[in-house]
Amino acid sequence: MAAYSELLLAKCDQFRERDEFIDVRLKVGEDVFSAHRVVLAASSDYFHAMFAHGMKEANQEVIELKDENISAAALKNVLDSIYSGNFTAVNDENVFEVLVTADHLQVTSVVQQCCEYLQTEFVQLRSDIETYCRICTIADRHGLKDLQEATQHKMASRYKDVCESEEFLSNIDADQLLNLVLRDDLISPSETFVFKSVMQWIKYKKEERMSAAAKVIGAVRLGLVDIKDLIREINTEEMKQVPEIQNLLLESLVYNQIPSSSTFGGKKIMPRSNGLVLVAVTSKIQMKYFDVKAKVWKPLITLPVAPEINTKYPYAVTFGCKVYVGHGNWVQCFDVERNVWEFKLVSSEVISNLCSIGDYMYSILPSVSQIPERYNIAECRWQRFAKMNIKEDSSNSFYNSGGTAMHSNLYVLYGHKMKVQSSWQIQNAVLHCFDPLRNKWEEKASTCHPHFGSSVFVVSGKLYVAGGCVSVLESGTPYGKPAPVEVYDKENNTWSVINQSRIPPNKLGAVEIEGRVYFIINKFPIDSGIRIPPEELYPVHLDDWQNLRKVNEKAALCYMPLKSESLNVN
Repeated sequence: MAAYSELLLAKCDQFRERDEFIDVRLKVGEDVFSAHRVVLAASSDYFHAMFAHGMKEANQEVIELKDENISAAALKNVLDSIYSGNFTAVNDENVFEVLVTADHLQVTSVVQQCCEYLQTEFVQLRSDIETYCRICTIADRHGLKDLQEATQHKMASRYKDVCESEEFLSNIDADQLLNLVLRDDLISPSETFVFKSVMQWIKYKKEERMSAAAKVIGAVRLGLVDIKDLIREINTEEMKQVPEIQNLLLESLVYNQIPSSSTFGGKKIMPRSNGLVLVAVTSKIQMKYFDVKAKVWKPLITLPVAPEINTKYPYAVTFGCKVYVGHGNWVQCFDVERNVWEFKLVSSEVISNLCSIGDYMYSILPSVSQIPERYNIAECRWQRFAKMNIKEDSSNSFYNSGGTAMHSNLYVLYGHKMKVQSSWQIQNAVLHCFDPLRNKWEEKASTCHPHFGSSVFVVSGKLYVAGGCVSVLESGTPYGKPAPVEVYDKENNTWSVINQSRIPPNKLGAVEIEGRVYFIINKFPIDSGIRIPPEELYPVHLDDWQNLRKVNEKAALCYMPLKSESLNVN
């Protein structure tokens, strides 16, 4: 029966191509398309209503479609899909236009196909803010709830990466941000992190966004936000002008002091279903997580033991609900939602770390002589990209000192030593930036001091280097006194040293960055959640964090999105 219906549809398509039995023509601008009323009425509620209910177009030979949402190219695609039953004419460039046209003409089959295409090719495989905003706008405008839900779920799963991008600050509107912050499946390091991302979004375009500030701040689970950060951010002269915001602050203060008297609703104090948890992954050993309240490492007995991993210098990167862990030239993938180790990726080069940008994971290589690769998440394959434009020879030696993504570019720092006559002299580290759009590397400024074995990471949209040492052995092992903390000024292409006067001598790798305390453990930067007020003059107390260092030095550390029920212990 299916074959017969396909044959019948194919015959109608042939009649259309030969202009046979045509009883209606659709006109858009100067373009005219031949069609059959019965085929249009069978495929479109719009045309069925037009032809069946005595509208003036019912007897017209040429029907002009004047709606601005309908273009000639999109109409042709919709008609081709109706007559052929196939969806091959739709692609990345025209899918939005075809969706809008099909929805206006109420061609349900084509609308559904467009939504499935967007979910497969865009939502599942891509995560850029511009596309997210566009899909959400169209889905909301046309009532496509399944598409909207799938898109919001994807962005909620990658909220930490999403909200730290410049596109988040400039492109997302108040309703889109509100819908994200309200979601129970939003994955974030903490509710304080969510609150600060909301405040950063408001400040980016303060004049136009203050009108929505109370609504968006109110969507945050304020009972879980650090009260000091809350006071610092919204107890300002500008925020005092908005009564709703001051009411939120008052309610938060009451809850902080006397929880039983609070008028907060349940949502304001309820942890989200998933949270980013610091996890240590070691080969063939039970994974552990760091319990921030108890300040101890605990086993994750509900998660499977990691497969064999060469753990001399492991690395891990979280991409949505998947975690990639590895060393050398291969990477193992763990699916958090399915709770299984899935597959192994094999690169042609040795990798010291991975970094995600958009739909790709970029390799950070230990040597500048290697040819770098990026892993295409959508196509499940490695792809080479441009090699660095620096030369390593018998007189110049470079050592990877970390890398990260910032503003959709890849930044890698290399420690450098130079041979002068018969002895090696330590040089300042050199920063390099890779632009994926141009497939090109650009050398940036050198640091103020040498850096070997350091960590490079982003805080509040700025690039920092911390940890590591100022010298290196012939084997490539960092040694000597600790390297200073430095920050990169992108606009002026300069580095400067960050004073660490409020951090006491410690063996935890603790550093202060923008009033926050980070611990550099196994080259991984950990935000402790400790905030140092600007007026504080004395060193911060760190003794409670001694257990953080008590983790296998060969473990790969990462933040993993876990449900609260996964954090059960023996």
